[in-house]
Amino acid sequence: MSSNKILDRDLDQLRSLIENMIEETKIQYANSYLVIKEENKLIDAQKVIEHDKIINDMQNEFTSIALWKISKQKLVAKDLRLAIGGILITREIERIADYSKGISKFFIYYKPNEKHLLMISELYELVVEMLDIFSDIFENLKVDKEQQVLSLEEKINTKFRSFYDQLIDDIRQKTTKAEAEEIAAVLKQMFNLERAGDNLLNVQEIINFIKTSKFIEKTEKINK
Repeated sequence: MSSNKILDRDLDQLRSLIENMIEETKIQYANSYLVIKEENKLIDAQKVIEHDKIINDMQNEFTSIALWKISKQKLVAKDLRLAIGGILITREIERIADYSKGISKFFIYYKPNEKHLLMISELYELVVEMLDIFSDIFENLKVDKEQQVLSLEEKINTKFRSFYDQLIDDIRQKTTKAEAEEIAAVLKQMFNLERAGDNLLNVQEIINFIKTSKFIEKTEKINK
């Protein structure tokens, strides 16, 4: 087998590993959504916590393989960007998966009221919609989805700010320490989901780097 064919196969492996990790994260988010919506929360939450280990292993596997290829293969600039960018993407995806695990753990210990449950659901659904954009990212690399990502991230930020203000008001109105602690725990989930949007925006910026060799900050895009 020629060296070019070996290199192409290696690069296909890297792309496949990234896309598989994103798909596993989507599965984890779907399972966490069951925790939010269904009654059997403890069993569903434990499944998510166990599944998160798979994603951690996938990140470690990708990093090891990518570093080996960087050290052993004579990668040209665009292929080197894929390997380095892939390491950065899998790091962001692993963090995003952690947030779904955190939400599942939250429902083991707390039973939020309908208002707070709806807040979590609405923000969660936006994160899932944003995550879906990155399905088959390398098959659709020429398709510019940046505006979709930015639009959803702005929606997440807007809802987060609204929910944050409401939760702070709720904390002020509660009379017991236990009630205030529960609302603070809901607020933590809001922060984590807002961060998931930031992490997905980072994924988009890394994809731009893989395509163009440049990191372009969100503020730079808006000012253009």
